[in-house]
Amino acid sequence: MRALRLLAMLASSACHLASGQTDDMCNAQDRTYSTETMPAGTHQPYDKLNPVVGMLSTKFYVTVVNLTPHRFMLEGTHSYQMDIFDFGDVPQGRARQNAVKYRGTWSTRDDAGEAYYRIDGTDKRFALRVKSYIPSSDPRRVVLDLSGMGLGQREYVYPGGDTAVSLVITGSNRFGFQASLRHGPGNWMRNMYDVIRDRPVRHLIMPGTHDAGMSTITDKIVSIGSEENTQNQGINIYDQLQTGSRWFDLRICSVHANDDAGRNNGFWVMHVNDEMATLAIGNTGESLDDVISEINRFTSENPGEIIFFAMRYLVGRYEFPDRGPILWNAAIVDDFFSKLRAIHNRCLHLDTNTGFQNHKASYFMDHNEGKGCVILLLNGHLDGRESPADGIYDIGRMTIRDHWSNRMQASDMVPDQVNNWRSVTRGGGASDYGSFMIAQWLVTPDAVATTAYSLQNFAIQPTNPSLYWAGVNGMDPEHWPNVLMVDYIGVQQRDQWAWNRLSAEMYTLAVGMNLYMASENCDVGRRRNPLLRRGEMGMVESRGVPWNGIIFANGTTVDDPDPMLHLGRVEILRNGTVFGNGTVVEQSMPNPWL
Repeated sequence: MRALRLLAMLASSACHLASGQTDDMCNAQDRTYSTETMPAGTHQPYDKLNPVVGMLSTKFYVTVVNLTPHRFMLEGTHSYQMDIFDFGDVPQGRARQNAVKYRGTWSTRDDAGEAYYRIDGTDKRFALRVKSYIPSSDPRRVVLDLSGMGLGQREYVYPGGDTAVSLVITGSNRFGFQASLRHGPGNWMRNMYDVIRDRPVRHLIMPGTHDAGMSTITDKIVSIGSEENTQNQGINIYDQLQTGSRWFDLRICSVHANDDAGRNNGFWVMHVNDEMATLAIGNTGESLDDVISEINRFTSENPGEIIFFAMRYLVGRYEFPDRGPILWNAAIVDDFFSKLRAIHNRCLHLDTNTGFQNHKASYFMDHNEGKGCVILLLNGHLDGRESPADGIYDIGRMTIRDHWSNRMQASDMVPDQVNNWRSVTRGGGASDYGSFMIAQWLVTPDAVATTAYSLQNFAIQPTNPSLYWAGVNGMDPEHWPNVLMVDYIGVQQRDQWAWNRLSAEMYTLAVGMNLYMASENCDVGRRRNPLLRRGEMGMVESRGVPWNGIIFANGTTVDDPDPMLHLGRVEILRNGTVFGNGTVVEQSMPNPWL
């Protein structure tokens, strides 16, 4: 009997050891990503950018992105005075664009609809609520209520037209959840160091910002470039870093006095039609001095990140830019390099025998005694000049595929971008894609359209929202770009650029793509998906503390609300309310999902 008990104990120990080993190794059989086909979505039509037409729109969307190993199960819906209230399950790794259409005009005072979700295999729930508020200058609202997950509530205003409000959720019941209602810690890469440290840079996914320094118009050249047709961001470099961006398209020129090409009035970010044209049309943005100050502020607060600055143009222009470019002589280049040496956490003497995209993430993150790397890449008219001793490198040190669709409509740009990144495969030994891929998730409207409707409206209405359904559904564990480059990162509503008005979809998407999507590919993440492991430390809450508060549409935040306060919740369903299964309420009744 003793022998039998001993054998049983040994067998149990062996099984426990094997289980522990298996738990830490990526196994294709553990894959949770769903290949289920999602309902087709809709891109906002171009005419709805017209504010008059857009204000009359009766159709809009609530997009839900699931970057978790759990299915989001729709428990039920109800709607009142709506012709369409089409919500459904959201499988693992997928996104669903849920459609709402009001009956007649949307501005009826008692319009309302709710969708209730359960996260499969957990006790977590969330609700999505649509309501119009009359009178109000911003009547169309949606509330994302994640209080049932301990992640709070947020009220959004629809930015206009037939556009969408998006919700991104990542994490797991075992690991903890994180959602896009607000931003997490600035150093999101360092917070997942154990997940990404052994992955080459070409196996990371990060947000990027197009014309990154054009968050303001400074008029250092005399041209017709305005906020509507030339400004590409609403927040400066520091805040772009805080919203998760790690790849910066930074276009820099020196500005020279009209009567003296030798007099340099400083280095400025610039956005023009062609920096080498005889007549350059555009304008200037932030000064290089301000950009450097903002970088240093961020890295001092958030050490351990990998941050790329791809610097283009690198020529001079006259204050009145009608005489072509001024190619930089040695003195201007030296002055420019001297400015760059003021950037903290540059990485000196990097190994250039290996393409930067092939170095492991830890190679960069561990530099500067763990403070990470600010990697400066020159992509202008300097004939390959660089200074590795100063951490300044030619962009050729990194093999890059930078894809620009050059399409005016999001409906044309989106399939072009998706087809581009689906043309290559991640992981799989020799067949693994060896370059660093930049997806320019941008439309290119003509001058008339940008002036009439603004680059900002093009970004926040048809373009950025499409990323969270069409872009996500175009990805899977083997197919994704390294950089998702956008205009107006974090901006959800026109001209609302204060930090408490920004949304965190791009931030949360980046976290979820690295944490969940890439980790589902055993050729990328050799360890088991961290969301499935035992004993993981879990999500790091924003500001280091749990939060279950409310953010109102105007940015007002209540950190400790009454537990019974749920914005837009309908307690009594009026007669005429329609359930998701088509049943019509004939007599007013209590809401069964409260």
